[in-house]
Amino acid sequence: MAKKALISGYIGFSNFGDDAMLEVLSDYLKSKDYEITALSADPKLTKETFKINSVYYKDFFGIIKEILRNDVIISGGGNLIQNETSNLSLFYYLFIIFISKIFMKKVILFSQGIGPVKGKFQEGLVKSVLKKADLITVRDIYSQRILTKWKIPSKFTYDAVWSIKTPEYNPQNIVGIQLRDYKFLHKDFYKFLAKYIDMFFGDQEIRIYSFQNKSDAKECYALEKYIKQRNMRIKTKVVLYKNTNQILDEFSKLKYLIAMRLHANILGLKYGIKTVPVSYSVKVRNLAYEFDIKHLEASEEPDLHPILTELTRLPFDNAKMENARKRKFEWGFLDNILK
Repeated sequence: MAKKALISGYIGFSNFGDDAMLEVLSDYLKSKDYEITALSADPKLTKETFKINSVYYKDFFGIIKEILRNDVIISGGGNLIQNETSNLSLFYYLFIIFISKIFMKKVILFSQGIGPVKGKFQEGLVKSVLKKADLITVRDIYSQRILTKWKIPSKFTYDAVWSIKTPEYNPQNIVGIQLRDYKFLHKDFYKFLAKYIDMFFGDQEIRIYSFQNKSDAKECYALEKYIKQRNMRIKTKVVLYKNTNQILDEFSKLKYLIAMRLHANILGLKYGIKTVPVSYSVKVRNLAYEFDIKHLEASEEPDLHPILTELTRLPFDNAKMENARKRKFEWGFLDNILK
């Protein structure tokens, strides 16, 4: 009889990064002959897209039923254990872990980013619940340091999206810009970004990517407006998110990339695209530090001139970048729990 795994995460919200992580995880579980169910905001879409079972993520009795019928509960991947978004979100994911252990199920935290967790009560609750997990895999050394400080064991495995299957890289005369909403974005950020795009890439096609249309699309159209105000002759296109294959195909053609979201930057580095991260969060900043690449702070006036001068003239290559293109998620730790 096939074993069963229940996945809890930011699923069903049509977000590239979370969809990509679910794709990598579900493909792996299928290779191990697992029957998979995901808790989702859109069960019908999740079933059709990933060919797995799905239950509405707010169906309390449905969640309990699925926890009882599954052998392994997997939380993740992504930055679930944090309350920067909201306390409610943090409590939800902790509840799934806690109830699963009450029913003596195996619990895996998959490809997680930990923190920030603000508040003594919230931090105490996180420590208490995470100590009950059978395995915690983290996607960055900074998350591992937080757990080590809390005396909670974890395994460092990289982000799961490093293992996504990509088409062959075939760069063309296309520059990718990936944006998201951010309440602390510098008031003239898009104005200055449009100026540098005109200066350095005026003769190339500019594609502006939404990775989650609900929060990204408005920003993409705003930048396109600034670019056109500066130079009507620049060819631009806003690309709204449809599915992971669409984005993987799009990025395989990019020569340059300026990106805000973590998984846009990971995908850029995986392909070897000349990439400039725009930090709106510590996770993006840490990625830039890890690979010794220059980045922008979204809350500050962007000075892209020296960055793009170097990027367009010099090879985008070092030992760390070569390592990026070879990275894979380490599945061995999960195998010990799944078998």
